[in-house]
Amino acid sequence: MIFIKFMPRSRVYADKSDKRANSLAQAMTTINAARRAFLRGRVREDVIDHHMPWAVAEFVSACRRCDECIKVCEESVLVRGDGGYPTVDFDRGACTFCGACVQACQYDALDPETVQPWRLKASIGDGCLSAQGITCRSCGDACESRAIRFRLEVGGRAIPSLDTSLCNGCGSCIATCPTHVIQIQEAA
Repeated sequence: MIFIKFMPRSRVYADKSDKRANSLAQAMTTINAARRAFLRGRVREDVIDHHMPWAVAEFVSACRRCDECIKVCEESVLVRGDGGYPTVDFDRGACTFCGACVQACQYDALDPETVQPWRLKASIGDGCLSAQGITCRSCGDACESRAIRFRLEVGGRAIPSLDTSLCNGCGSCIATCPTHVIQIQEAA
């Protein structure tokens, strides 16, 4: 029986008789995105794996996972995601689109020439406190682009209304939502 520890891909065994162990170690460090998605229950093709502003279409193959973008993020919202690729964690705050990540990327995984940083938009799900009659407008207060407004109804209840044409997908509303019913999704 052979026991293999996780080791970098470049590490090879000195003993030629360990070719099988060497190939197993290399296979263990290779990321199979389809297998990872399947095991996590994501079988749909339209699921976004990596939220990165200005990401090129071939982001996964272009990114070298060097973490330079994570280090320079002024808002500290970039973290290591699936497979070690950088992604935005909206629970930590909002992306201000400062462009520091684009300037730090040396591998052309992020394209500053892209007009919009991404096609992500917020969506408000069921369970919103304000929709249930409890006074809460934290998402509207956090939204600098004023994409989230509240429509007053009879009885004094304010229902949130999201204008997707104004939403830039920054995620400022996500961290402030006490019930976590706001999600970021790719725009249709």
